[in-house]
Amino acid sequence: MFVSKRAAGLYIVLCLIFFHITASTFASLGVVLPAMSAELQWSWTQAGFGFTALALFTGLFSPVAAESLKRLGLRGNYAAGAGAMAAGFFLLGAATALPAYLIACSLLGAGFALLANVPSTYVIAQTVSARRRNFLIGAYLAAGGAGGVAGPLMAHSLIDGGEDWRLYWRLAAILMLMLAAAFLFFADSRFMGGRHGGSAAAQAPEADPQADRAAPRDWTLSEALRAPGFYLIGAALMAAYFCGVSVSSWAVTHLTGLGLSAGFASAMLSLHAGSNALARAAGGVAVKRFRARYLLISGLAAEAVGMLALSFAHDRNIAVIFALFEGYAFGMTLFATTVLAIEYFGIKHSPAILGAMNLFATVAMLGPVLTGVTGDAFGSFSPIFLVYGTGAGLLALLALFVHNPNEKPARAKAIT
Repeated sequence: MFVSKRAAGLYIVLCLIFFHITASTFASLGVVLPAMSAELQWSWTQAGFGFTALALFTGLFSPVAAESLKRLGLRGNYAAGAGAMAAGFFLLGAATALPAYLIACSLLGAGFALLANVPSTYVIAQTVSARRRNFLIGAYLAAGGAGGVAGPLMAHSLIDGGEDWRLYWRLAAILMLMLAAAFLFFADSRFMGGRHGGSAAAQAPEADPQADRAAPRDWTLSEALRAPGFYLIGAALMAAYFCGVSVSSWAVTHLTGLGLSAGFASAMLSLHAGSNALARAAGGVAVKRFRARYLLISGLAAEAVGMLALSFAHDRNIAVIFALFEGYAFGMTLFATTVLAIEYFGIKHSPAILGAMNLFATVAMLGPVLTGVTGDAFGSFSPIFLVYGTGAGLLALLALFVHNPNEKPARAKAIT
C-alpha cells in the first residue's frame, strides 16, 4: 500500500495535520468568537471580517502552495505552513485589537493553504501504490472532515468549562508545532521524485489493471487552462464552498427563523459535518466502481437537493434532508474534484493545477455577504438558497457533457 514504513508514518501525520487545521480554523473559530468579541467589545461585523480574511488568504495561497512545494521542497513547504499556522494561533491568543485578529486570521489562511489538500494529495500520490491512491486520498480528506465535527465540540467544551479562550489558541499553536516536528521526522525528499516507486506506479495504470485512473501524460497548468474540464472542476469547487460557507454562517439563523429550536438547528450542523466526513471516505471506496465524474455529478445534484430543502425546512424531516444531502454534497465534491484533477491532468503538476482550481473557491467569501443582504432585503434567506441550489443543479447537468480530455475523439473536438 505504502512505498515504505516512513511513507506510512508521513501519511498518518498528514491526516493528523489536516484534522487539526480544519478543527481549529473554519470549524471552531465561530465557536470561540463570541467569547473573544465579548471581551474585546467587537461588533459582529468586525468579528466577521476574520472569516473573510481566513477564506481569502486560503484561496489566494492555494496556487502559492504548488510553487512553495517546488522551490522549498517537502520539508520547507510544510515548515513554512506550520510556522504561519503557529504564528497565527499565538497571535490570536495574544490579540487585544482588531488588526492583530485580522493579521492572525490571514496567517491561518495562508498556512492552511500550504498544509492542506493542494500539496498533500500530491505527496500522497507519490508515496502510495496506484491501486490504493484514491482510497487513501479519500481517507485523508475524511480526516479533515472529522476535524470539522470535532473542532466545535472541543472549543465549546474548553470554553464552557471556564477556560480562557486564549488558552484554546495557545494549545492549537503548540499542537501545530508538535505535528510539524513529527512531519519533519518522517519527511523524505525522495518522496517528491517518486524514486521509491510511488509516482511510477501511480502514472502507469496500464501495468496494473486494478490501478486507480490517472492521466496517461502530465498536463502543464497552461495546457489545463485550455481544457473546459478545468473550469468545470473549478466551478464545482466554487459552488461547494459558496454553499458550505453560507450554511456555516447562516443555517442556524435561518432554521430558527423558520420555527425550529436553536438546539435542533445546531444539531443539524453537526449532522451536516458528519455527513461531509463520511462522504469523503465513501468516495475513496465508491471510485473503484464509479467514475469520479459520476461522483461529482452526484455531489452537485445532492447540493441542489440540500439547498432546496434548506429553503423550505419548516419541519425537522426536511431539515434532516438538508443536513444529510448538503453534507454529502460538500464532502463528495471535494473528493471528486481532487481525483478528477489527477485523472484528467496527471500527478506531476497537480499541486499547481489544484491550486489554480482552488482560486475559484475564493469567490465563496461573498456567500455569507450575499446571504445576509438577501435576508435584509426579503426578510428571509430562502430566495438566495434557492439560487444556490439551482446553480448547483445546472452544474450537475453540465457535468453530464464534460468528459476526460485524454479520451477526446481525434476527429472532433468534443467538450472535455
